[in-house]
Order: sequence, then C-alpha cells, then structure tokens
Amino acid sequence: MNDEAFSSVSAQRPVALIDLVETKTPEANRAFVTKATQIARETGGRRVLANKAIVPMIVPDKRASKPDHATGLFVVTWYPTPEAGRIALAKRKEWGPELSTDPIRTYTLRPSRGIESFVQRTLPSALGLLARTPVPKIDDEQKLESLIEGALILGEEPDEARWARLAERAGDRPIWMLNFLEYAETAVYAHDTQDAAPLTKISGDAAYQLYVRGMIGTLGAVGGRVGWSGRRISALPGTDDGHWHQVAIAVYPSPAAMMTMLAQPKYRAAHVHRAAALARTRLLATQPIEGL
Repeated sequence: MNDEAFSSVSAQRPVALIDLVETKTPEANRAFVTKATQIARETGGRRVLANKAIVPMIVPDKRASKPDHATGLFVVTWYPTPEAGRIALAKRKEWGPELSTDPIRTYTLRPSRGIESFVQRTLPSALGLLARTPVPKIDDEQKLESLIEGALILGEEPDEARWARLAERAGDRPIWMLNFLEYAETAVYAHDTQDAAPLTKISGDAAYQLYVRGMIGTLGAVGGRVGWSGRRISALPGTDDGHWHQVAIAVYPSPAAMMTMLAQPKYRAAHVHRAAALARTRLLATQPIEGL
C-alpha cells in the first residue's frame, strides 16, 4: 500500500509527508503534532511545519469542499529516504486512533533541495531590496475594502468574504499560504491575454515557471518569501483528491502584504501565466501554532 505512494521518489532521495487534518480544537492540533513529531524523530526524520488552518481561500472541486472547510491543521514532516517514510507510516498505523480520531489526508512528495531550494529561499528577498513596496496596516474598514478590491484577481475565488475572514482571523500576523498545484497538459491563455502568450504552445508546468519568474520580485517587494516546496506528489490510498503536481508555500508578513502584492501591475502581468498554467489549485491560509 505504502510502496505505491512512495514510487515517484527515488530510493536515495529525501521524502516528505503532508497531513491535512480535520481537527476541531487547539488541543487536538497539539496532540497530533506531538505524536507525528515523535514518530518522525524515531525514524530519523523531523517536523518541518505545524500550522493551524485559518481559512480555505480556493477549494479545488466539490469532492474537496467539505474536507477543505473542515481542515484545522497542516503538518509537514521530512524523512531522509522513502524507506524511513514507510516506517513512519507503519508506526502511525500501529498507533491507530491514538494518533488522531479526526480524518486525515496524507500525501507523499519529494521536497525541493540544493540550488532550487536555495534560490527559492533567497531570491525574493534579494529582489525585494531593489524595489520595496509599502504595505499598509488594516486599521479601518475602508482601507480593508480597498485592499480586497485590489486583490480580486485569482478568479471566482477567493471572493470578498474570504479575504475579509482572512484579515479578521489572521490580523497583522504572518500567513503561510499553502498551494496545491495541478498543471494543465497544455497552457490555455484566455482570449484577452493572447498578447502575453508564447508564440508556440507550452505545457502548464512551463507556463507556471513563467509566472514564478514574473512574480518573485513582487513577492520579495512586500517582504514575502517561498517557505517550502515539493513535487512528485502521491496521495495515500483512501484520499480522493485527484492528481497534484506540486506543493508550494508562500509566506507573507500579513494578509495586507499579500493583497498589496496582488494589486501590483507587475504581479498582474505575471498572473496571466498562472491562470493559463493551472487545471486547478488549492489555496489554504495557515499560521504556525505558537509554542511548538
């Protein structure tokens, strides 16, 4: 069962597990994180992230709607090899309900490393130093409405209500935006964005790389960065979530910083490629659990 989930990662490469857990209380969050961390350490791994879910900003499809809205916890653990990951999953199975009585969606993937990881961590900050964009504080309703209006670029979702919930729940604290990405086989540019489309057809993956190259400077300009990423995703059996190609986590100093970025002309020009690249996406706003 677990062999199938790890088949996309070579035997000598590190592997990560991502858990989306439908916890309902802070106590349940801490209990799961404590146990998952213990198992990771026992198998030579470590915990990378333990974040509480704030609000689902984009839900990919109907089958994900209920669990995405119920998700209370997001955890990433890292293992030196797929074999270590298999052992960790076997230990989790031994724990059974003691690990969690809440539903869990678990995914395996290959984390970024080396030059790719270094560039992701450092390039936004370096580019941001060249053109820092002022980020306002949300201190009145009128300013929030203006920021939300500028952020309405990602499609039908997130709408005004979700941006407002994010601002209310996250306040002026940093947010970690979890992106699940499924690329279209061939990038599809809307009729009114044909001027930005490459002269020849390209894959959705290639279009997304054009988006990343165009937006990375605007991410750094508002103080943001890439927090973590990975590819070659497989869902554990029993997780009906379709096929994903990549996970990327963008970190913003505040919801206002993300909304400010989305309103920038440079970002909007890059976003054309994102819209063309993706068959579907999941966007979940999260924050680190304090004290862990």
